Amino acid sequence: MTTTLIVLLIITLLAMIFLPFGRALMKDRAELHENPMEKKFDILITRINDLLMNGDGEVVKFKDDPRMLNLFDDNHANMIINFYYSTGSLTITLKYKYYHVELVKKMQFHDMRQAETFRQQDVANHFCEEASVAIRQHQVRINKERGLKDPAGEYIFSSQPSAEGSDNPVDLVRGMYDKFSHDEKLAWVNVAQMIYTADGSTADDFKNHPQFSDLLLNFQVNYSEAERQRSQIGESGIISVLDKGKEDDLMMKLMTVFPFVLDPTGPNEDRIETFYSIFGRLGFTQERIDSELEKMMLLMQHFGMS
Repeated sequence: MTTTLIVLLIITLLAMIFLPFGRALMKDRAELHENPMEKKFDILITRINDLLMNGDGEVVKFKDDPRMLNLFDDNHANMIINFYYSTGSLTITLKYKYYHVELVKKMQFHDMRQAETFRQQDVANHFCEEASVAIRQHQVRINKERGLKDPAGEYIFSSQPSAEGSDNPVDLVRGMYDKFSHDEKLAWVNVAQMIYTADGSTADDFKNHPQFSDLLLNFQVNYSEAERQRSQIGESGIISVLDKGKEDDLMMKLMTVFPFVLDPTGPNEDRIETFYSIFGRLGFTQERIDSELEKMMLLMQHFGMS
C-alpha cells in the first residue's frame, strides 16, 4: 500500500511538472505557426543586426525547428548569433572567433510571449551591451596571450623582428616577412585595402574582413600607421615604396593580399582587375602571377588548407 502511494505521488509530481511544460511547447508551435520567429522578434533581431553587424546580417531559418534561427553575415564571418525560443523564453547566443579562438556568450530572456516594441528594444540593447563587453575582453585576453597590447582598441606592435628559433607559430609566420621594411609592410596593408575596396566596399568592411587581424599581426604594424602613410603619400607613393620586380618574394606578396580578392563565391571581378593592375605596376605579368597562384593553390591542397 505504501509503495503504491509513493508511486502515485511520483506520477502526480511528474504530471504537475511536465504537463504545463508540454502545454507551453504546444503553445509555442501554435504561436510560431501564426507568427514566425523572424516576424515575432523583428524589432529585436533588426536592432541586434544594426548594432553588431552594421545591419548586414541575414536571417537563416531551420526547416526542422521553427523555434530557432541564426543571424549571419559574410562580412562578419567570424560571428554568428543564434536565437532559440521555447516556453515563452528567448535564448540569444553569440559565437565569435578571434584569431581562431571562440567566445560563446549566452543570455536568456523570460516572458517574451507578448514582447512588444519597447521590450524587444530593451532586450536587444541589453544583449548587445554585454556582448560588446565580452568581445572586447576576449580580444584583450587573446592579444595578451600573444604578447600584444591594445588598451585603447588599437593594435600596438613593436618594430622588433620576430624571435629567432621560437616555437610559436605566430613568430614563425611573422619571420617570413622580416625582410620587408616597416614602410613596405604598411604599403602592403594599403594594397590589400585598395584591392578589397575596388568593388565599392568601405574601409570598415575591409577592417571587418576575417583576415584583417592576421594581416596586422603577421606584419606587426598598426592600422593607424597605414592610414597615415596613405594620407601622406597616396596611391602612387604606396606603389613606389614597394620593391618592384623582386621575383623571390612574389609568392609571399601574393599570399599577403590574395585573400582580399575573394568574396564568398570566389574572385571578385573588380578586385581581381585591381589586383592584376597593381602587380602589373610592380613589374609582374598576369601570366607570371597566374603561374605563382597555381603553385600556391597546389601547396594549399597538399597541406590540406583549401
